[in-house]
Amino acid sequence: MSVESTNREENMKLMVCGAGRITDELLKRVSLSWEVILIDKNQYRLSPFSDRFPGVVRVVTEDASSPVVLERAGMKKQDCVLAMTNDESANLAIARFAQEAGIKTVLAVVRDPEKLPEFRRIGVWTVTMATDAARKAYQFIKDPRIRVISLGEGGGELLELAVEKEDERLLTNVVSRKDANWRIAGIFRKDQLIFPDKDIVPEKGDRLLILGKSDLYARFSSRLAEKQLHFPRTYGRQMVLSLEEDVEQDTAGLLNEAFYLAQSTYVEMTQVLVKNLSPEVRSTLERWSESLEINTIETDQDPMTAAQQIVSDNETGFVVIRCPRQLFIKAMFANTVTRLASRLSCPLLCARASDPYERLLVPFNGSLEGQRAIEIAIDLAQQLNASISVIIVVEPIFLKGDPANVDAWQNARLKQIRELSRVHNVGVNELVVHGNPVKKITEATENCELLVLGIPKEGRGILSLDVAGMIINRISCSVLVV
Repeated sequence: MSVESTNREENMKLMVCGAGRITDELLKRVSLSWEVILIDKNQYRLSPFSDRFPGVVRVVTEDASSPVVLERAGMKKQDCVLAMTNDESANLAIARFAQEAGIKTVLAVVRDPEKLPEFRRIGVWTVTMATDAARKAYQFIKDPRIRVISLGEGGGELLELAVEKEDERLLTNVVSRKDANWRIAGIFRKDQLIFPDKDIVPEKGDRLLILGKSDLYARFSSRLAEKQLHFPRTYGRQMVLSLEEDVEQDTAGLLNEAFYLAQSTYVEMTQVLVKNLSPEVRSTLERWSESLEINTIETDQDPMTAAQQIVSDNETGFVVIRCPRQLFIKAMFANTVTRLASRLSCPLLCARASDPYERLLVPFNGSLEGQRAIEIAIDLAQQLNASISVIIVVEPIFLKGDPANVDAWQNARLKQIRELSRVHNVGVNELVVHGNPVKKITEATENCELLVLGIPKEGRGILSLDVAGMIINRISCSVLVV
């Protein structure tokens, strides 16, 4: 027997079902010690692989979800089978046939998180595309210092945390505590890996490697958040307060509400924009300046226009305006508040002097804007010692369809709320009502002081009904539009 044939017999055998981008990236990393059989029913997708990758010994233009095709391709002789087509059902069938054939190493790509339980029931390893990407994106927007790698099919996590100066004291206390759920596995310090002893002290610039159970990110993040609440620091450290010329309005009430929130959260500077500074307003600002840093700017511009300019030029935590009352038609199609909020890169507080905020309400429909509103409300509630209620409105249009779909939609929203509550370790009251969203949310605000409302930043069509605008126009409490 020749040396070449001996090496051929010793080569590891890999069957890859699906000739897509993931397969392309994989084969760039597979050495010549692997013999690869590639199966895809699209000849056009298969054609480049044989020329580019010498390890590909055979290509099969067939449907890989067929057991006959897999058998003819020699699946039983493989060391590893990868199901990586774009068809979830095909991947499940391939993985099942590979399991039945006695292949020890089987992996499937799962794009739809709802299908993941079916793959886990047959006991194959999975790569969850949407879930993994969403988890990483969510963790990044929550705290860009942290990276998390899922281990053991979700049974554990490895967390990498970049240490900043303000973290040193808190992290020293955290890592010195014994916890049954995680351990400090290592520290990268000046690009050198250190295996820590019990006396290790985290320093600025370190990257901690923390090994723990599947809820490590939630547990460790909650420890870090014990003394580090964020709003409005995730947007900026200054508040911009816009005072219009209408002196007949309750300006004192507006100032008191704005500065109540500034005192209760992480606001370092307040920019007050006013066209004509009256003696009464000047006196009130001087009184508040004894405890807050306030910069008063008299401007020839409309204060709202000036506020937009300041936000575009400087990192701003939030903008405060007096909540205007508008005609019904204007509230439906051209609401001043929602139009201004959509132009700002930070939240907008539409104030009605309903402070102090003891009860917060958040409408939720499952959107990213709704999730952001819940998270900001949770952050505010921790700082204000307030309670949170999240309201889900099941609209009548759903009732015309399959009741099972209505239940599934409602249960999915409740699951999202409970997950956010668990991650942030904050109790949330759940309200589920049926009917018109504007009417039901308006009714619910009678029992709260602040509505936290998430709206999309994209522009709406000219004929779109501004549901958020109608809600803001009808309620009597303040609104934080995010």
